[in-house]
Amino acid sequence: MAKKAYRNTSINIIKIFKVLKQAAGEQEGFMTVSEIARRTNMHKWTVSRTLDLYMGPIVDLVQPPELEALGLQVKLVKLNNPELKPEQVISYLKLRSKINP
Repeated sequence: MAKKAYRNTSINIIKIFKVLKQAAGEQEGFMTVSEIARRTNMHKWTVSRTLDLYMGPIVDLVQPPELEALGLQVKLVKLNNPELKPEQVISYLKLRSKINP
C-alpha cells in the first residue's frame, strides 16, 4: 500500500521552505524544528515529519550527538542551497509524486 500524503503536505512544504529561505537570506544558519514550527504556525510534529519524509533532498538536517547523549532530540535545519526558488521546490514535489505515487 502506497503512503498517502496528508491533505496539506504541499502547502506545509512551501511554508517551511519560505521560513528556511528567509533565514538563509538573513544568514541565520541552522534553525530548530521548534523555531520553524513557531514561524509557520504549525505543530512541531508536523514540521519534523514533513522535513523527514519530504524535504530531505533540499535541506541539511543535523541531530547533534552531544545533545542526544543528554537525552535531547534536537533537529537543526537549513537549506542545502539558499539560491533555491519556490518554483523549483514545486517542480521537485511534482516529480516526487510521479516517482512515489
